[in-house]
Amino acid sequence: MRSLLTILALAALTGGCAPTVVETVTASCSDYIGKPISARIAAFGPPRSVYRIDRFQVGYLFESRETTYVGGVPYYTVNYLTGSDKHRTPIRPLTTTCRVFVVRAPSDATPVSERIIVDVRP
Repeated sequence: MRSLLTILALAALTGGCAPTVVETVTASCSDYIGKPISARIAAFGPPRSVYRIDRFQVGYLFESRETTYVGGVPYYTVNYLTGSDKHRTPIRPLTTTCRVFVVRAPSDATPVSERIIVDVRP
């Protein structure tokens, strides 16, 4: 009975050492909604063209492509003969292309810093 309890305790302790599934957070164009267009202009440079969609919305066309590298998160595996081993998830590029930013601008006199992004179209 005592050996059974020892085995169960050992199994419970080693169960916590199992590697967890790492989910990659991907950047999407919708992350920019609610932020001012001036931040995108500072990051991408001047827009290729600006056009009025309707009375309250203006479209900014950028030729932009952002590449970030995701991964490299460490995780551990346990081998009872040699000890624990540290591994890293693969590093891979993640490219996001956001072309048209739709902002709310009731008039042409609205400053760029007050124009908020309401929609992003690829």
